[in-house]
Amino acid sequence: MDKKVIRITSTSNSIIKQLRELTGRKGRLRYNAFIIEGLKLVEEALSYKVPVSYFLVAESLYPEIRSMMEGNNAAPVYLVPDGLFEKVSTTETPQGILAVAPLSISQDPSLTDRGSRFVILERLQDPGNLGTIIRTADACGFDGVLLSPGCADPYNPKAMRSAMGSVFHIPILSCADIFGTTDKLKGRGIRIVAAHTRDSDIVWNLPLADRIAVVIGNEGSGLSQRMLDAVDIRVMIPMPGKAESLNAASAASMILYESMRQRMTNS
Repeated sequence: MDKKVIRITSTSNSIIKQLRELTGRKGRLRYNAFIIEGLKLVEEALSYKVPVSYFLVAESLYPEIRSMMEGNNAAPVYLVPDGLFEKVSTTETPQGILAVAPLSISQDPSLTDRGSRFVILERLQDPGNLGTIIRTADACGFDGVLLSPGCADPYNPKAMRSAMGSVFHIPILSCADIFGTTDKLKGRGIRIVAAHTRDSDIVWNLPLADRIAVVIGNEGSGLSQRMLDAVDIRVMIPMPGKAESLNAASAASMILYESMRQRMTNS
């Protein structure tokens, strides 16, 4: 067996204990690390040169992916029985592979000094919504996602699965002072855009192609009054059907795709 492949069979092993802690935000902050689980996500991380600290692989899968593991000489591989892998997996149907990487891979404090298309999330709490919005922002060619205090953790396993690898493509920045950040963007000529049902124009009637920051609020209470006061453009998504509202990820997706459509139409 390759010298970097290490067998683990005990649930009391320090690596297994660490992985269990990494499923929670407190553990991720403690170790400054997060879990990337599933073959597709691990392959995506490796293709984007994410500095993996180590891999955990189920014995039954290892023969199929051995060549991939051997191509990453710096990171050790911990080989475990399938039953033990299932105990640390964050998914209902484990694929038999995960990697651990440092949290800092997508942090860039200078992000707001450049770029012209952003998404701002204010106190968005559902990790599934967060991951979906990150993925949509990536798909629509936005320059970054800015998170206020109180947002879900983008490294939450559910957010990671919803984002489907987009955390490796698009910069994500946690902003301790989200209002200072919006002021900075406005000073650069970036317009703050919010979906709102009152005093709003239909989304496709407004210029949204570029120099915008689309702000999405909390799933239950929406945007704070302070954020609403900072908004330059309020957009409305028509709903001729019987649904009373759209969830945060759906509303964000419609606005981001309209921005992309305008940009592609005008180019």
